Amino acid sequence: ETLRTDFVSNVSHELKTPLAVLQNYGALLEEPNLPEEKRLEYAKSINRVTKHLSELITNILKLNKLESQKITPSFRKCNVSETLCECLITFESEWDIKNLEINADIEEDVYISSDPEMLMIIWANLFSNALKFTPEGGKINVNLKKNGNNVSVSVSDTGCGMDEKTMERIFDKFYQGDTSHSEKGNGLGLALVKRVIDMLGGEITVESTPTVGSTFTVKLKAN
Repeated sequence: ETLRTDFVSNVSHELKTPLAVLQNYGALLEEPNLPEEKRLEYAKSINRVTKHLSELITNILKLNKLESQKITPSFRKCNVSETLCECLITFESEWDIKNLEINADIEEDVYISSDPEMLMIIWANLFSNALKFTPEGGKINVNLKKNGNNVSVSVSDTGCGMDEKTMERIFDKFYQGDTSHSEKGNGLGLALVKRVIDMLGGEITVESTPTVGSTFTVKLKAN
């Protein structure tokens, strides 16, 4: 009951901020004789906050379904290499905007028994995280290797990095070590990743150095 109350409290807090921002911009748009430049600026801000709010609600629903076991893995033979490449390409416009260097060392045709849709949840959140914290002109490395009965996927960035205290809580729901980026995330992505990986029988580790960057490594069984 304590956990439930804490979760509801956190959700309410996370929803309150973007809703307040939307309300403020809505009020500004009602001003008469508003210059076109300002109108476009406010409209873009509303779209940005609305997207953030939509992602927050989507992640809350996914996490709730996973934790209540309304979603269970559907294991079948799947190509990890393809799921990684397909997911990475969906972020192409975002890395172009920030002029990021993307280095992909992905072993071809690596097959495992897993749930491809759940794998996409993992990759999408790890890529999104790397893009979020990597400054303009930085680098992101994606590696996929098969070692015997294990498959290892690592996503590295040259972002702000984390200290030991942050790394200890990075998979906690709603925890955000770097609050300066809070408007771009909601502290649920990595919690979602950890829950999915646990359900797939894998593990995830993180190595990070402040001001240098972070590396998230996912290990899954090949068979």
